[in-house]
Amino acid sequence: MNQNLNILEERTEKALAGETISRKDEIRQIIEALLFSTGEPIALDKIREIVNTTYPLRSVEIKKIIQALGKEYQEQRRGFEIEEIAGGYMLRTVNAASSFVQQLHQDRRGEKLSRAATETLAIVAYKQPITRAEIEAIRGVDSSGVLSSLLERGLAERVGKLDAPGRPSQYGITKRFLKHFGLKSVQDLVF
Repeated sequence: MNQNLNILEERTEKALAGETISRKDEIRQIIEALLFSTGEPIALDKIREIVNTTYPLRSVEIKKIIQALGKEYQEQRRGFEIEEIAGGYMLRTVNAASSFVQQLHQDRRGEKLSRAATETLAIVAYKQPITRAEIEAIRGVDSSGVLSSLLERGLAERVGKLDAPGRPSQYGITKRFLKHFGLKSVQDLVF
């Protein structure tokens, strides 16, 4: 397996080495601009789809460029880094600078989750798919308002209907939840 990966890396390096400097730089610029342009993780396939409109590259080549950019940012001690989160890539502030960025955005404190919202979200994350009635049975209180708030914020979503009388909606977490808590996937939750 490692031998195949090494051969693939060599082919990628040769393919990129054959590019003119300006073309290689332009590909890096495109990828960097895509990552910079959004605060959401971008899937590797989406990056490849966009880059391939001009420069046909395989996913492994795109991933190698993303890794090279990340290494470059780290070596230059930049204030941001590329992180793989929720099945995609995004630029994030490095830990050393995060407190300064938080100071800049102090007025956003209203976006913090209440204790009830945090509790409900934890139940949804660990028990998904789960119905509102099941959430309320665990919490012991009405959770419809809190659940509506989580749906509006995009942290939870309807993922289906239970095959039972009344066909109640079932809820699960979203990619925004993963991003909010800095997780790559649901498997990163501590059980």
